[in-house]
Amino acid sequence: MEQKLKLDVSVILPIESSKHRSFEELFERAIKSVQNQTVDVNELVIVHTSEESLKNFLSNYNFEGLNVVKIENDGSKDFATQVNLGVKNSKSKWVSILEFDDEYSSIWFKNVNRFYRCVS
Repeated sequence: MEQKLKLDVSVILPIESSKHRSFEELFERAIKSVQNQTVDVNELVIVHTSEESLKNFLSNYNFEGLNVVKIENDGSKDFATQVNLGVKNSKSKWVSILEFDDEYSSIWFKNVNRFYRCVS
């Protein structure tokens, strides 16, 4: 089996709350959209609040095949702060921001790789 190419990209996933009525379904779709790429990323950095139900959900979720870093944010919960904390703690040259209710197209990182090769 051929090993997939890995990009020097961290996906930053800020989460303020799991109280959205469709949170689990939307989160699942977002994670699957990262897992189903034809090109892998270095890491998935999840920045989350200390909401107990959210922490429990993330602890029990199967992130199969992904290098996941979870960061509990005890400070300001606004989107920009969450993202900046994720960027600060990422280990990659590049970052991409994904919200729990978004999905990447199946060729998103394949296209990122094409662009990266053109400019480097």
